Formats: sequence, structure tokens, C-alpha cells
Amino acid sequence: MNDAAPAVETEALGRDYGDTRALDGLNLVVPAGALVGLLGPNGAGKTTAMLLLATLLAPSRGVARIFGQDVSRRRHVVRRRLGLLFQETSIDGLLTVRENLLFAARLGGLGGRLARAAVSDAIERTGLGQFADRPAKTLSGGWRRLADVARATLHLPDLLILDEPTVGLDPEHRERMWNTIEAQRRERGTTVLFSTHYMAEAEPADRVVLLARGVMVADGSPADLRATIGDAVAEIEGEGAERLASALRGLGAARSAIRTGRGLRVGFAGPREAVVELAGAAPRIERLAIRPVSLEDVYFARTQVRSGDAA
Repeated sequence: MNDAAPAVETEALGRDYGDTRALDGLNLVVPAGALVGLLGPNGAGKTTAMLLLATLLAPSRGVARIFGQDVSRRRHVVRRRLGLLFQETSIDGLLTVRENLLFAARLGGLGGRLARAAVSDAIERTGLGQFADRPAKTLSGGWRRLADVARATLHLPDLLILDEPTVGLDPEHRERMWNTIEAQRRERGTTVLFSTHYMAEAEPADRVVLLARGVMVADGSPADLRATIGDAVAEIEGEGAERLASALRGLGAARSAIRTGRGLRVGFAGPREAVVELAGAAPRIERLAIRPVSLEDVYFARTQVRSGDAA
């Protein structure tokens, strides 16, 4: 194994379904030990990318390597280092949590004392002790998801691939899940690649990749990407929104402007007092709100036609 290689490396990776190009030319490097998020709405190509990297789907073009190993040519070698968590549960509702995990351990080549020890460790790490001997179907959705996490991390994989891992989870179970995964990173240096359409969920990531209609539209740390929008965002509503945005551009303060149903979202740099002063003097402004920049602002700036000079 080449552990000096990135955990994930793709070159022009793509996949078509008939005439539909689901993923187009993905170039991605994920360093070992990093937390990286693939962001975008449903249909952006996130799940296709995850399936390709998990060796569960063959690429139509390009190449993907996991720790230096080609996912198409070295599937069995790659799979031993992966922990997978997809949107659909892998837990059998008729078996207890412990039975599910013992079955998974044996599928992974563990037996006897080693399997029992791995299962006990996974149950403890995920806080499933009180549910270990209950049929999985009796657990809430949040605890079933944690059982999925226990199964995915049972063999202490070097790379976790998580596709929309928190869909439908309440805040308590979402936090518990991420705490469990972060502990794996901290204690074992596990690399985590996850996908989500919850933009705020990716804020703690070392790096995020924004996908739209199968194409990468942005790539960088959350802080660097937010900085491309400005220091803050002014949400401007009313018939005078465009005139105020033009005035901000005239001051050199505006960095981006995105149309909304009622006006504009303007990313700006510099003191907010200047924005407030201009808005106070501008006619037909119904609402002005200034807030921090989010990754959602970055996504819209990269995927929607911008107004004015940026159009």
C-alpha cells in the first residue's frame, strides 16, 4: 500500500447513465486524515461520485484512486480500507443490533474473539449499549442510523465514505453521529469524505467541493470560499434594490449580487455602516438585513446568473 498517496485522488472522473451525464470530469484530491464534504442539491452528482469511489459503480471515463490504488483494477484491495454509509440503511430490522454487527464482522473476515471485541467496541463508541440486544426494527430512526455508523466503522477503516449521512436525523442524533466520526479522525487519523445538501453541515470541513448538475463549481476551504463573496451579505428587498446594489458597486464594496424573489443578496466588503447609510438614503427599499456569509451564498453565486456587472 502507498500510504504517502492521497486518501482519494480523481482525474476527469465521470459517469453517464445513457444520455444523462451524471458526473462530468471530477478532479479531486483528499489528503489522508482530512474531512471533506461534497455539497449540492439532489441531482448534483454527489451519490454518483460516492458510488464510484466506493467501487460500487464503474466510471464512464477518467480514473479514481484510493490510497494510490485504482478503484476499477484493485477493487478488493480498496474495499478493505473503506467504511461505507449510504442513504438506505444496511441494518436488518429482524436481527438485534449485536447480531447485525457480528454478521458484518464475519463478512469482513473477523471471527471468534476478534469479531466479538470489534462489535463491543463499535457499540460502546456509538452509545448503542442499551439497544444492543433489541431487534433493530424497534429502534428510532436516529438510533438505527447510529447502528449504521457502528457497522461502517466496525473494522476501523482508513477512509469513511458517507452519502447524506444525516438526512432525517434530529439535532441530538446528528451531533452524536458527528461526534463519533470525529473521534475516529482524532484517534486513528481516519479520512472522511461525506456528501450533504445541508450547506451549514459542511462548515467544519477542511475543504468543500460544490457540485451542480454533475460539474464541480467551487473547491476550497469554507473560509476561503466565503471570502469570495465578501465580509457579509446584505439582503435587500424592494423596487430600489438594484439601484442600491449599483451604488454599492460604485463604492467598490460589492463583491457579488444574486437575485432573489423579492430583491437581491449583495456580498460586500468593508464597514457595514456604509451599506446602512446608503440604504437609508435609497428610495423604495422595503427591507435591509445584514448577516454573515454562508456556503449557500457561495453556491448560489457560482450557479445562478448574477446581476448587473457580473451578469
